[in-house]
Amino acid sequence: MIDGIAQLPETGPQRLGPFRLFGVLGSGRTGTVYLGRGAARRGGRRRIAAVRAVRPGLLRDRQLRALLRQETNRVADAVDSPFVAEALGCELDSEQPWLAGAFAPGLPLSALVTSYGPLPEMSVRALGGGLARALTALHAAGTAHGDLHAGNVVLTLDGPRVVDQGAALGPHAAFPDGAGHGESAVAGPLTRRAEDVFSLATVLVLAASARHPFSGNALPTVRESPDLTGVPDALRALLLACLHKTPESRPHPEALVRALDLSGAAGRPAREWLPDAYLHEIHGRADEARKLVGRGPWRR
Repeated sequence: MIDGIAQLPETGPQRLGPFRLFGVLGSGRTGTVYLGRGAARRGGRRRIAAVRAVRPGLLRDRQLRALLRQETNRVADAVDSPFVAEALGCELDSEQPWLAGAFAPGLPLSALVTSYGPLPEMSVRALGGGLARALTALHAAGTAHGDLHAGNVVLTLDGPRVVDQGAALGPHAAFPDGAGHGESAVAGPLTRRAEDVFSLATVLVLAASARHPFSGNALPTVRESPDLTGVPDALRALLLACLHKTPESRPHPEALVRALDLSGAAGRPAREWLPDAYLHEIHGRADEARKLVGRGPWRR
C-alpha cells in the first residue's frame, strides 16, 4: 500500500498565491508539492492543482526566474494534450515562490513500480505511446520537458500524464531518483528535445524491468552502456536507439508514437492496459484527493 496524501503541517502554509492548500503530495530537492484548489487568474474558474513551494535559494538568478516564467506561460498557452498536465501559473519573485499545474489524480510511475513491480510489454507500449505524444506536443510548442523521470510521470485512470514540464531548476537538473544522463538542461532547443527522448527511454526501461539502465542509478559515464536486463526483446532495439550517446541519432517522438504504441492503447482508459494492482492504487489516490478538496473539475 502506497502512503496517502499527508496532512498539512500546522506550521506550514495554508495558501500559496490564489490556491488554498489541503494536503502534501510530496517533497523533493526543489521544494514541497501541495494539493490545492483555486483560480490561477482573476475571474477564472477554480481548479484542483499541484502547487510547488519552490525553495527560494534555487531562484536567486533573475535569468532563471525569467526562463521559468516564460516556459510556464508557453506550456499554458500553447500545449493542449491529454498527456500533459496543464500549467496553471507561477509567482517566482515573492518571499515564497510557487509553480502550479493541474492536479493529475493518480500516482507517480516510480512509486507504483517500486510497490508492484514492472509492467508487462503491452502496458509499457501504451505508456510509451502516451509519453511520446506528450513530448510531441511540448516540442511542437517550442519547448521541452527538461526533467522527465519516473517521478514526473503520473498514471491516472485516464492514462499517463507528465507533470512539472519546463520546470527544471538549475543548469544540470539531476533526477530525484538519480537516473539522469548529465546533459545540460539549458542546452539549445534541439539538444533539449533529444534529452527528452533519452529520458523517455530511461522511464520505459524502469517501467519494463524495475531497474535503472545505468549502474547505481547514477549518471552514466561516457563509455557506459545501458543495462536492459529484464526489458522485453521486442523493445530493446528501440530503447537503445533512444539512449544513443549522440543526441542527433535519437529518434523523434513522432516516430516513437508509431513504433511503441502499435495498437493505439494510450488513447484508451488505463483500465484496459494497466495491471489491477496499479489500478487499485490509482483509484484510491483519486478518491483520497476528492475527499480532501470536494468534487470539482478533474480536467488536465
